[in-house]
Amino acid sequence: MVRNKDFVARYAFYPLIHAVIKERRFKLNQVHPERGKCHSFKKPDGSVKHNSKKRPLHYATHLDAIIFGYYSEIIIEKYEEYLKTVPGLSECITAYRQIPTGVDGKNKSTIHFAHESIEEIKSLTAEMECVVLKFDIKSFFNEIDHDMLKRQWADILGESRLPDDHYNVFKGVTRFSYVMRDDFRIDKKSHGRRAGFDEQKLSKLRKKRIHAFFESPKEFRDAVKSGELKLHKFPFWKDGKPVGFPQGLPISATLANLYLLKFDEDIFQNIVKIHGGFYRRYSDDIIVLCRPDVADFVEDYIRNAIQKCKVVISDEKTERFLFRYGILAKGERVLQSIKIKSDGTHHIGYPFTYLGFEFYGDKTLIKSANLAKFYRRMIRSTKTKAKRAVQAAKKIPGRPLKIYRNQLYRLYARYPLSAGQLSTRIKFWAKNAKGEYFFKTKSRSAKHNSNYLSYAHRASQTMNEPAIQKQINKHKKILFFAMSKHIKREINRNL
Repeated sequence: MVRNKDFVARYAFYPLIHAVIKERRFKLNQVHPERGKCHSFKKPDGSVKHNSKKRPLHYATHLDAIIFGYYSEIIIEKYEEYLKTVPGLSECITAYRQIPTGVDGKNKSTIHFAHESIEEIKSLTAEMECVVLKFDIKSFFNEIDHDMLKRQWADILGESRLPDDHYNVFKGVTRFSYVMRDDFRIDKKSHGRRAGFDEQKLSKLRKKRIHAFFESPKEFRDAVKSGELKLHKFPFWKDGKPVGFPQGLPISATLANLYLLKFDEDIFQNIVKIHGGFYRRYSDDIIVLCRPDVADFVEDYIRNAIQKCKVVISDEKTERFLFRYGILAKGERVLQSIKIKSDGTHHIGYPFTYLGFEFYGDKTLIKSANLAKFYRRMIRSTKTKAKRAVQAAKKIPGRPLKIYRNQLYRLYARYPLSAGQLSTRIKFWAKNAKGEYFFKTKSRSAKHNSNYLSYAHRASQTMNEPAIQKQINKHKKILFFAMSKHIKREINRNL
């Protein structure tokens, strides 16, 4: 059905489901920088500024997602063919692509991309001083120009204009409407703990083998017409017209790469090939390695080139690093990471951060903020399980406390992953005696999925960096301490 061009050309896409992911961030206090980093700070007017980042995501219905995914594959095939026509360009674009490692049959990850960039810094610095320019495109997905995207889309297909089916998919991505996921909740709260969904209604729908909020398209349309469900349109605007497209669709990442194809080729042809630099772009993160004498020219060129795509570089996230060899007090020669701030001052020992890693010159570590996030998640899970264990024990006197230590251990402390047996519960449709469908579950043996420890060990091995393993040496101690602490706290609270 999705391969039928006439069907897709006439297809009416459903509104997307909109949700916001809130990411907690530990950033410098803008009012009192001398106090260092914080999660929030009080502004001069008395209001509180939170450093958390809100990331809007949009999800498509099942059939819509299949259509977007199918047309994404068509574009990817054409995109990859074009990259092959420019030798060396393919290595410059790393995000949202399947790039084989060439060793184990798997594809490269951010570990490999960060490692390759760090190794290139070491290689260039062996001959001369090396400058690393780091850029971030401001609000990339939200700022993309629709007309430019449409032209690039047609160009990659080898057409003067988009075929009808592609044009309808283009409209589904750029002229979309959406409903808020929170509007499906029983009680629409704007603050505090949010209410759940109507599980009784969802259960009835599941008995009919319908895995959705509505039984039929007509019920959905009636909910919109009656005002029960509010329909929103075009969340991103610039200069009086809609721009951008949503993150979260199966085609979003593909279109993001496609949109910057001409920019990538421009930088590769006019910077890398002429000035002997090194260019990598991972989505909206850009780095360029070059000689110190051309650093100003390269930065200006990139800023001007990106403006042709009608997006801009974020000034506050632009960074410049100088890598050179220095002599320590003991006479040892060591590679130094030096951050050059906007006022021209040099800060030795400031790490170059890229794709979740910090490169100090003499060692590479996992980004400290990412490691802190892992430990916060670990402690939060432990706290939740301790609270539930005590509440369950209160309901049934004499019941032992069950904190499910094995689950916590498997998620946050087990390595290697193959240690111990692992099972999972799977859901499948079944029919009862009345002919109603319902979800049935059963247990089966499962593969050991990756956890953060396996990621850290994989990074340590890939980068040949023992310092990364040392970062996670205390993970078991932190987990067991958190278990003991929160069990005791919950017991004392409920005495």
